[in-house]
Amino acid sequence: MNPSFVKARSRLILDNPFFGTLCLRLKPVECEDIDTGATDGKSLIYNPTWFEKLRPEERIGFLAHEVMHVVFMHHLRRQERQPQKWNVAADYVINLLLEQERFILPSGGLLDSQYADMTTEHVYSILPEPPEGWDSLAVDFGGCGSVIDHPDATSQQTSSAIEAQLTVAINQAAEVAKASGKLSSKMESIVGLATKPKVDWRMVLARFLRSHNQSDYSWIRPNRRFIAQGMYLPSAHNPCLGEIAVAVDTSGSVSEQELEQFTTEASTILQDLAPNAVHFIQCDSEVQSDETYTRESLPLKVTYRGRGGTAFEPVISYINKHHPNVEALVYLTDLESNDFGSQPPYPVLWITTNAEEAPYGEIIKI
Repeated sequence: MNPSFVKARSRLILDNPFFGTLCLRLKPVECEDIDTGATDGKSLIYNPTWFEKLRPEERIGFLAHEVMHVVFMHHLRRQERQPQKWNVAADYVINLLLEQERFILPSGGLLDSQYADMTTEHVYSILPEPPEGWDSLAVDFGGCGSVIDHPDATSQQTSSAIEAQLTVAINQAAEVAKASGKLSSKMESIVGLATKPKVDWRMVLARFLRSHNQSDYSWIRPNRRFIAQGMYLPSAHNPCLGEIAVAVDTSGSVSEQELEQFTTEASTILQDLAPNAVHFIQCDSEVQSDETYTRESLPLKVTYRGRGGTAFEPVISYINKHHPNVEALVYLTDLESNDFGSQPPYPVLWITTNAEEAPYGEIIKI
């Protein structure tokens, strides 16, 4: 094994046992075919020529950077996102944290305070689309080391199993660091968030919408169980998801970052659930706009209007009047209002960034 690598890892273990303990779980692999380094959660791949050119403290910073990709489980969370853009978003999140922990990163590492306290998904949603030439996984546009998908995460079941094992390892590393008095309060908070049981709100949303997608009967597809008895009867079938309404709270209490997140969530509804139509309604204290989107409308480019007070009743009345065929309403909001109006005849799902109570409907906090 490369002596410089061994020395840097040993220093990391002694000075930052949380990072060092997790780094020991990653198998070192030398590779001249990549610019800098990368991890897939199993291996820590690095270019030895590049690594040797780093200062000793930068080598330690690189190792910590790759460990944080694992702590944040970036190798499991990418889904269908563009790999290089995902890595850049992850680097912006990681490097701000490592800077606070007083690590020295390799020159050229991505640092921008505008992304402070954002999730990787949020940063990804507001980054520009990647230009041509970003397709090569061997190129590290962040300059500090990349993240690639875990090779064994081929299904939701295997991903969950890998995440469960990693959660145990992260907690154990945190306990080792705490016992030696070398776990900062910031890192303790990060560990708590990283290992907290998560609810995949998109799965809840899919379940919510599909559970309210009423079955019907069709003569086109007869019930085959009765054909042998000479009986031609209709069969039950589930039509595709019909019209839904997505309302966005554009009041002054909702931040620009939350509005950007709401755009991302609306795009996810179109992409993953493919309803016949989404009536996208903006409202503060009154309805500001109403656009109808389909999957062909992606990617969504939304200009928000409003920024006044907050009321939910205007959306309910507007839908009842203009969109009588809506099957469900998804309301993206901070829930900072008491003006809910009367419960509508269709189901309501509140996706909220703040409060967790509403007089009717189901609530998911993101």
